[in-house]
Amino acid sequence: MKFSCLLLTLLLAVASELTAQTLPASIDQYLQDADYTGALTLADATLAGTTDAATRVLLQARKAEALIRLGRFDEASTLLAAIIPMATTPALAGVVQTQSGLLYLNQGRNDQALEALQLAITRLEEAGRANSLEAAQALSHLGNLYRATGKYTQAEEQLTVALAYRQKLLPANHELIAASYNDLGLVFSNTDADKALDYYEKALAIYQNLHGSGHPKIAIARTNTGFLYRRLELYGDAVNNFEAALKINEKVYPGPHPAKAFVLFNLGETYRKIGDTQAALAFYQRARAMYTESYGPRHPELARVLNALGNLSLAARDYHGALEYCQQALQANTATFRYTDVYRDPPLRDFYDGNVLLYSLLSKAQALEARYYGRTLKFSDLTAALQTLQRCDTLIDKLRQQTTSETDKISLGATANEVYADGVRIAFEATEVALHKYTYRELAFYFAEKSKSAVLQEAITEANAKAFAGIPATLLDEEKDLKAAIAQCAQKLAQKPEAAEEKRLREKLFTLNRSYAAYTRRLEQQFPDYFNLRFNSTAPATRQLQARLDAHTALLSYFIDEKNSHLYVFTLTQKKFRITDHTLTKDFDRYITGLRNSLLFNNEETYRLTASNLSGLLIPYHQLEGIKHLVILPTGRLSSVPFETLLTPSKMTVTGQGAYAAYPYLLKRYSIRYEFSAGVILQRPAPQPPSASPSIFLCAPVTFPVSDNLNDLPGTETEVNAIAQRFTARNLGNQVYLGQQADERRVKGGSLNTYTYLHFATHGIVDEASPELSRIFLQPGAGEDGHLFAGEVYTLNLRATLVTLSACQTGLGKLSKGEGVIGLSRALVYAGAKNILVSYWSVADVSTAVLMEQFYGRLLEAPTGVFAETLREAKLGMIQDGKYAAPYYWAPFVLIGF
Repeated sequence: MKFSCLLLTLLLAVASELTAQTLPASIDQYLQDADYTGALTLADATLAGTTDAATRVLLQARKAEALIRLGRFDEASTLLAAIIPMATTPALAGVVQTQSGLLYLNQGRNDQALEALQLAITRLEEAGRANSLEAAQALSHLGNLYRATGKYTQAEEQLTVALAYRQKLLPANHELIAASYNDLGLVFSNTDADKALDYYEKALAIYQNLHGSGHPKIAIARTNTGFLYRRLELYGDAVNNFEAALKINEKVYPGPHPAKAFVLFNLGETYRKIGDTQAALAFYQRARAMYTESYGPRHPELARVLNALGNLSLAARDYHGALEYCQQALQANTATFRYTDVYRDPPLRDFYDGNVLLYSLLSKAQALEARYYGRTLKFSDLTAALQTLQRCDTLIDKLRQQTTSETDKISLGATANEVYADGVRIAFEATEVALHKYTYRELAFYFAEKSKSAVLQEAITEANAKAFAGIPATLLDEEKDLKAAIAQCAQKLAQKPEAAEEKRLREKLFTLNRSYAAYTRRLEQQFPDYFNLRFNSTAPATRQLQARLDAHTALLSYFIDEKNSHLYVFTLTQKKFRITDHTLTKDFDRYITGLRNSLLFNNEETYRLTASNLSGLLIPYHQLEGIKHLVILPTGRLSSVPFETLLTPSKMTVTGQGAYAAYPYLLKRYSIRYEFSAGVILQRPAPQPPSASPSIFLCAPVTFPVSDNLNDLPGTETEVNAIAQRFTARNLGNQVYLGQQADERRVKGGSLNTYTYLHFATHGIVDEASPELSRIFLQPGAGEDGHLFAGEVYTLNLRATLVTLSACQTGLGKLSKGEGVIGLSRALVYAGAKNILVSYWSVADVSTAVLMEQFYGRLLEAPTGVFAETLREAKLGMIQDGKYAAPYYWAPFVLIGF
């Protein structure tokens, strides 16, 4: 009785000072010890003697958490519905909404969980509790929600800040700090196994110190470690950890419980990986039964198990069983969908977990295709598969729109790419048997193009929406400042700072992202046109593209189905649209690597072999009659191939000294330009006639700080001065910044949007591991470090018709599946550059200067607005002169634009 009185005194003190609320310590201890029944008993006993309204809300919120942890969701829901109206202050509302978010999270109702947890954080901020333990709890739940839905960057951000708050307020060996370590381990288990294991070991050490070896928290740690070992293909260790976790859970939870079902499912997954399908099936069935008893018939975790059962059936060629499981998974993951007919798909509005739903739909499409070939040969199975993949496509767009982190949007591309690969293949298969072939050719092209640069297209659409929605300049400047600050934080974090600095930067980035989210919500509320235009992206359609082509231009788009080793070449001219397919051998990747290496090291024998073979695969010459210009939409590793160096069919046998000038390069037959995707083309404004009085901004630092460890580029001074003289000779505007004048502050100062052309002659670095660290080197000064990072390029406001990066490897970047090359080129397109001239490898600055001077000379002598043709003429001039005839000198420079 004395203990209860003491607790009541503490609670009353908490309730009387709502601006500094703390959680009831004794009930928290029960919750942290996973003694949820004890927490309920204490909460009920204390409530019986408590009359203060605020204290009762706090007690009932803790009671709701205990009910949620016990899986008694209906009781928790009823209780929370009753106390939400009683939470009349921001602090109380924040606590109650946190528990609502936890309930929705456990029920798999992710949209409601997100809304509740974001509201909880907002209310706690209003109450002055932004850095409190309550806020840390809300952030932890939000981070786990983001992790569960595949938003790993956002998850890491929330969970890191939650850990920081807890470390400031709690002793180092506290239960909640272990929980944060465990949560972060789960995030990194998908991206960095070593880091995940480090977090798991920290959590396990605290749990063992506090609880010994038979506690449910130890079971959680064992389960997570097992999951990580499975990802590392250490299956024996994975099984041992899962079995240890299951043994603990069976003692703690004698009846059905989600924690036990989760371990059973993971044992099934592990045995499937080993190849023991019978054991896998047994564990899946047990997990299914336990999830159903714990959650009922509708929950995303149940859908995961049903997906796994469907995969086993499909592998056994039990098409009926596979489709039945897929349909059951769709039902389990949506609130109202009840159709058992496999030709019916759920609406995309009341699902619980979008990523699980996407996997179910994809599996269903694959099962329908397999049934077509394996049993029925009914065209209806192919068309049903395509309709399901179209539903996948719509869902992918929806999931991207719900994600704020560009990194997470891009990571979705890996799954999306599998959807689009299946779509291209099945649509192409349908053209073989369909009466109306054009419809399916069009659909194959649509799927192929949706796999390219979707995130870039969305970013451009959003920028265009701001331009057309009448948003005041002051608000746009606010966004620019926020984006610049976010980019700066991301850059510094990518440079792997010391632990204390990393912690500070992550907290700062969290605050900035919160501010940017609030800014976006304000725009959507105040400018409805912006909201309507923001997601109005242009779907790639062949007829729209053909309308943009003249009679002498062809568009060649490529798609590689890696799983089936197949290449598709889509050829569009003004009047015709064709698809060519090739089965790829293992030599294909070797040819790409061999071509690049032969160009870099002037190995003629390898060059002839690789260029000829790739040309036969990539260029459908018989479809290009009357064509003079090619627009290339590459995919995958083709994004690093200079198509100009491919060899047209010829009987030429010349070798030895001077042979490079005689080769039948593709360049000699066509002008060539590149684009990210058909969607980006359709977002670009129609080409305008060349300016009658173009102006140019020329920038060459020439020398670089010792700390940058870069060679000086004396040839760049000659390069920019020669270009400037050509403009001066025609009384055209030009501005040259050399040496110390070529500083970063000047480039970011806002004057660039007044020039027609921008030319940077300098060093550049593309960081494939961390694209945000890709940069152009300038001079430091005025608070700038002289490194114009990709994130900073995104914030520039460019109106240039052409931007030239006469620098090393600026056309390369990180190759992201389903998105393409992520580097400086992409940043410039987003910033507003209409055409870009970049390089694939480093070339001596003397030969580069020759090419650039010839390019601009021809551009001014005969301004057609077709930069690809001008670049072609400059390259042919180098080949004819002989000194720089080898492709090593002229091939790396390519034009991106339409």
